[in-house]
Amino acid sequence: MRTFSSFAKLNLHLAVLGRRGDGFHELLTLFQTIDLPDRLRIGPRPVPGVELGILGGGLPADARNLAWRAAESFLAAFPEAPFAGVRIELEKGIPAGGGLGGGSADAATVLLALAELAGLDPHSAEVSARLRALAVPLGADVPFFLVGGTALGRGRGDRIEALPDGVRPLAGGRTLMLAIPPFPLSTAEVFARWHGEGEPPDLPAGVASLVAGAPVGIEELIGRNDLEAPAFAIRPELGALYTSLVDSGAERVRMSGSGSTLFALYADPETAAAAGRRLPSGTVWRRVSPLGRVAWRAAGGHLASGGGE
Repeated sequence: MRTFSSFAKLNLHLAVLGRRGDGFHELLTLFQTIDLPDRLRIGPRPVPGVELGILGGGLPADARNLAWRAAESFLAAFPEAPFAGVRIELEKGIPAGGGLGGGSADAATVLLALAELAGLDPHSAEVSARLRALAVPLGADVPFFLVGGTALGRGRGDRIEALPDGVRPLAGGRTLMLAIPPFPLSTAEVFARWHGEGEPPDLPAGVASLVAGAPVGIEELIGRNDLEAPAFAIRPELGALYTSLVDSGAERVRMSGSGSTLFALYADPETAAAAGRRLPSGTVWRRVSPLGRVAWRAAGGHLASGGGE
């Protein structure tokens, strides 16, 4: 079996532009992978089907799990693969229901890994198109995790435009923290509470710089999140946590996705540590860093063409 890592994401910007006729919402979002991983060991089985074992997280180890469904989809769509079944061992490190995309990241990692195990290049035009066709039905975030790094998401968030690898490493003591509350939020419930009219889809100024090939600090990419108000209405204590982080001296505070995780950028680790000491009981305070596309691929256990070891 080969070992891979799948990494969490932040939505640095999330604009809800309106409701679509298919019942989903039209989004414009800016994704960024971060160095918070799940670990997966993936290998072929001589017998048909999927076998999944999970350590941590309390998640189902059957067809309700996105990693399982990704493997099942791959086996059906790639009959040329030289194996009939798949064994997956998943060690959870990314909290479920926190807006960090752990399940979607696992599903994408399974697709990429199985393509490599089948002797295919998952980043070739043909294979990547086939993998994306499998990713979209699995979930709106899954196509992003086939790409990693920094990327724009349109439509349901599943139409991905990869941006250049130009986010500068955190320097000068600047510290990016996650505040992970001891409760998840339902994505469906948060979206159901959104009653906006669709504001202009402005992007943070740093996006244009990235597209032009100029390096930017992550603070230049943090914009708005239109799901914060409905999330805070569902869980007022999350709104209170947001306010406390703003008051703690953070340069930027945002919620990731539909919550419940908040992220905060500080000028120095001392201010971040002081903020952490004032968190409500049960809230996890975790330091993270942005993970560019090249680093994401390497840290995930990928070879030059995309596999693992």
